[in-house]
Amino acid sequence: MALKKRLSRKWSLWVDTGPDGTPNFVRLNGLSNLKLTIDGTEVDVTDFDSDGFEDSLTTMRKWSLAAAGFDGYTGADNAPTDDPAQAFLKTKGLLGGPDAYVSLKFYRADTLKGFTGRAVANWTGAGGEVKGVEPFECNFSGSGALTAYTHTP
Repeated sequence: MALKKRLSRKWSLWVDTGPDGTPNFVRLNGLSNLKLTIDGTEVDVTDFDSDGFEDSLTTMRKWSLAAAGFDGYTGADNAPTDDPAQAFLKTKGLLGGPDAYVSLKFYRADTLKGFTGRAVANWTGAGGEVKGVEPFECNFSGSGALTAYTHTP
């Protein structure tokens, strides 16, 4: 049986915009690209018992998430309401220290499986070409464990 491919567009990213201790996860709208990267720190543990082959052990992991899309709003053009998750990340992405931490959950809409974690938000700014659409980019550097998550609607 041939392997069926999954479409990338099924991912959904949610950001906790609530005050500490009161979660309020809001969907980040306008996404066109979402990329999770997980890196491992490997240590050489080769010894005389390795039969002439090198041996490695992963001692640490780190993760990051890159989110990109289009800056957007709802409402009338003369009274726009910024996307709540985008507005929250723009604010957090300008802060430093512990004020830049956000809680995230992201999962596939078809399988409801994904991940949750805490990260530092790094909003990268705005601008673009005269014929373009205002971009939205926010990169997240994981702080602690990335945990498997199954969404319950």
